[in-house]
Amino acid sequence: MSDDNYTQEQYQALKYSNEQFDKNVLFIASGALGISFAFIEKIIPDLENAVNSNFLINSWYCFAGVIFISLVAHFISIMANRWAIAHDEQTKNYDNICKRWNLTLRTINILMIFGLLAGIILLIYFVKLNI
Repeated sequence: MSDDNYTQEQYQALKYSNEQFDKNVLFIASGALGISFAFIEKIIPDLENAVNSNFLINSWYCFAGVIFISLVAHFISIMANRWAIAHDEQTKNYDNICKRWNLTLRTINILMIFGLLAGIILLIYFVKLNI
């Protein structure tokens, strides 16, 4: 296999991984939000009688935040790709600017992971307290 083909396959694998990451984070956050609504409706219809409902509400904030941040990340990714298409590698500071775009997206992805984790922990703890 030539180096060009191998590099192209690596880019395709990276593209696929990025797409799957975004989809999975959005799917998990949306699903957890939906499940928590169903849980409340079926198990605790009177939310005022729930123990520590602030854990549930904070989990909703986390999931909604992750969904919003995911949309922001998608928008930033589009902007970064448009910038890269409009400029060639000969552009002054091209590599540094690309690194900034990548660092921004990497930071946002880490925020989504931690937001998702926090939301899941809060939701599980709320369920534990109320079953």
